[in-house]
Amino acid sequence: MDEFERPSDRRVAEIIDQRVGAGESDLVVGWQQMLAGLLEKMAPFLSAGRLVTFRTLLPEEKTFFETLHRDVAVPGQVTAIFISPSVRHQMMGGQPPAGGVAQAIQPSGNPPDAGILLACRVNDHQTIVNVLFAHPPHTPAVDVYDQGRLIAGYSYASIPDCRKEIGIILGRHLSALST
Repeated sequence: MDEFERPSDRRVAEIIDQRVGAGESDLVVGWQQMLAGLLEKMAPFLSAGRLVTFRTLLPEEKTFFETLHRDVAVPGQVTAIFISPSVRHQMMGGQPPAGGVAQAIQPSGNPPDAGILLACRVNDHQTIVNVLFAHPPHTPAVDVYDQGRLIAGYSYASIPDCRKEIGIILGRHLSALST
């Protein structure tokens, strides 16, 4: 059998081929602009050195945010927001909340992820940290975008492992001394 004869090996090779290469990429530029636009819209609600979220969360999302808020140290020059799956669904054109309570987009026993966290320096979207708290079979991950380039990517075996590293990543990529 050839090196890429097995289906799993071919799939890995396809994933590698589809990855964004070094340097600026139109795909990454567009993605970073979309994230920057979202952060700009949320700017009035963001607070330096604090992780914030929305008022209407499902009970399991609120519990997740409380743990995230407790575990993630946000550096003083950084703003960060947690966007739950139900809020993200509403932002993408889903149904408005009934009676002020967010609606789940999937059965609560099997959501695709626990939400995302976006962070940047205060009023500066040149570098954006994007965290996805993916559930299996997908992988929790952190991507760092800088001026239209993917400059770092981290993946984790579990959401708790990912959550433990976020403060370190924010400090590494968004501290006043980083570029």
